[in-house]
Amino acid sequence: MTLIDSYIHEVTKRLHKNKREIIKVELKATIEDMLPEQYTESEVKEVIRKLGSPSEVAARYQDTPHFLIGPKNFEQYTRTIKLIIPWAILITIIVQIIEKMGLYSGEEALLTTIITAFVGMIVAIIAVLFHVLFWVTVIFIIKDRSGAEKLSIPFLRDTKPWSPDDLIQIKKIPKDKIIPISDTIFSLLGILIFSFVYWNAYRLLGIYTTNDNGSLKFVMPIFNQNTLQSFVPMVLLCIILSLTLTLLKWRAGQWTMPIAITNALLQSVGTIVFILIAIHQDFIHSASIPYIAAITETTSAKVAFTIDKILLVSMVIAVLANVFDIYQGFKKAKI
Repeated sequence: MTLIDSYIHEVTKRLHKNKREIIKVELKATIEDMLPEQYTESEVKEVIRKLGSPSEVAARYQDTPHFLIGPKNFEQYTRTIKLIIPWAILITIIVQIIEKMGLYSGEEALLTTIITAFVGMIVAIIAVLFHVLFWVTVIFIIKDRSGAEKLSIPFLRDTKPWSPDDLIQIKKIPKDKIIPISDTIFSLLGILIFSFVYWNAYRLLGIYTTNDNGSLKFVMPIFNQNTLQSFVPMVLLCIILSLTLTLLKWRAGQWTMPIAITNALLQSVGTIVFILIAIHQDFIHSASIPYIAAITETTSAKVAFTIDKILLVSMVIAVLANVFDIYQGFKKAKI
């Protein structure tokens, strides 16, 4: 793809699909008319610099030229929104978790508390997103109307004016190779959730009944917490590898060979630890099997057989999913 083609692509991708082909032909003709017959790359850069950034040129082709935030600031506005929203969600979740943990008295089932907290968390996230969108939009409207061109957003990776050299950078990083910031945020969230569930499995993952008032009552755990705790060193290794991988993804912003290798190591170790835990003879809490057999009116042998089948299927799915994830990691790193 030539520099001209990259520029035209960046312009037309911001337009409605029905107009793209016509604009491509028109814009290419305009650029070629501004160039000599035998042109150099530097002359191409000068021409597209005169035309302006892709967002500005795309705005000129819009049917409705009136806008809330002008093309000069809209690109920065969208990047700010994309950067802030995942962090706002993560911070809101962490604050809600800390608040609910502080208020938890232990009188009700932990699962009930988690369900209540989850509903409250969704409401809090919606409220935070509304405020984020509102205030960021207000700030950029003021910036756009005041003509404060030199005002920059310090936490954005790239606040420098657009340059034709940016098209070369776009060509170097394919879309499939890029790691979005949301991947980092949700990876951190996943690590937090896994850690919480692992160390609270004895009072979270188990058999529940209902009280007279309809609330849940925790009867007994399904998994043996002592068995789970015996794998703490291995689980901590997986958590450290997950944090390392998340940090590498955040800093690089794209798939690289070190990231793919770290991902492969994490998936391999995680799969091995999961299989070792699942095949441990004391993994299932011994008292839970006869209890389940009694309430389902079957035998303990059948319950144990069903549990073994579920664990076997889970291990097969985990192996296949992790192998596919490793393959995808190396595939993206080689792009």
